[in-house]
Amino acid sequence: MISINYNDIYVLVLLLTIISILIYRYLTILRRYLKEIILVSNKVSNGDFSVKLKNQYSGDLGRLSNNFNFMITKINNNIEELEDKNIKLKSILKSISNGIVAIDNDETILLINDVAKEIFNYESDKFEGEKIDKVINNDVLLKSIKNLIPIRKSTQIQIEDEKDRFYKVKIDPILLKNAENVIIGSIINIEDVTENVKLEKIRSDFVANVTHELKTPLTSINGFIETLKSNNEIDIETRNRFLDIIDIESNRLRRLIDDILMLSFIENNKNDKYEDVNLWETFEEVFDLTFNLAKNKNINYTYNFPSKDIYLKTNKDYIKQIFVNLIDNAIKYTPEEGSVRVLVKEDSKNIKISVKDTGIGIPDEDIPRIFERFYRVDKARSKKIGGTGLGLAILKHIVISLNGKIEVNSELNKGTEFIVIIPK
Repeated sequence: MISINYNDIYVLVLLLTIISILIYRYLTILRRYLKEIILVSNKVSNGDFSVKLKNQYSGDLGRLSNNFNFMITKINNNIEELEDKNIKLKSILKSISNGIVAIDNDETILLINDVAKEIFNYESDKFEGEKIDKVINNDVLLKSIKNLIPIRKSTQIQIEDEKDRFYKVKIDPILLKNAENVIIGSIINIEDVTENVKLEKIRSDFVANVTHELKTPLTSINGFIETLKSNNEIDIETRNRFLDIIDIESNRLRRLIDDILMLSFIENNKNDKYEDVNLWETFEEVFDLTFNLAKNKNINYTYNFPSKDIYLKTNKDYIKQIFVNLIDNAIKYTPEEGSVRVLVKEDSKNIKISVKDTGIGIPDEDIPRIFERFYRVDKARSKKIGGTGLGLAILKHIVISLNGKIEVNSELNKGTEFIVIIPK
């Protein structure tokens, strides 16, 4: 017969009950902990790194909580550091005056600055992630870039597109860090050098024109001097005529050199000799200089000033040069019995100087170019009347230095009006 020890059963039941209670409690804590982890991890995955696990557990759960919280803080710090670097990188790219584009080996855009976006002339705002073929609306530029990328080494070329714009295109390979000869993409550097090319052409043309303009009178002077030196039998009348020609060419040469020096001075010097200039008194000086030129051609030379007390804080020589160049041109290009009128107006913001003539006028197609150095509408006529071809170029640079502007109204065979507007 089996003997049952009820005390042992009671103890066993009690132990099982206690164990069950402990297991239930532990599972409850674990379930609550897992719910908290899920809740916190969901918030972290949505970008909220301010959340943390409550550090209310001991043992392994406590250590796990600490590690989890440390991981959140570490990830948050890394993301903030990456965002800071990204902001700095974008700021650097934005400040670069050249167009900068980073692409991978599939020619997909990784980074691009605003200058490059403007050059590409792509209508959408989305560039990153797009292929360069899609975003570059310039066939010449795209073809050049596509030809340079496969070279896989630093290469630079200069191109001219269909719109007469010039670009320097440089492509450098992107090498994988700590790996030799592993190329993961390319950096495209695009510099718009249109203005530089135009300026270089202007300089080149200027040198060529100066050389020609200087050579012509020098050749003439040298020829007549050689004739006089080699022929002692030249009569007095012929000798004097030759000397008159030498004198004329010498004066032409002097005027040309003076104009070149004046133009160089205006372009290369920031003038600080500003004073209160009386426009009437300055005009009077010019009127005295130019009156006989007009009188010799029976030109009706008139002027109109609202007041003799119009002042401008500026350089007197510049104002005088404006009057001289405009009036001298008007008289030279106005036929006999014509008229030249000088009108000065003043308002609260500007002073306007108008010189209007009844001369030969300027063809519409020539007006945009008349301020270029050595540009002449009628070269034969300009040389005949003694122009250097620099007067209007000097005028333009003076007005620019005074922050002003020039307006030109002209009708062929009826006359021209130049209006200079200078802010007070």
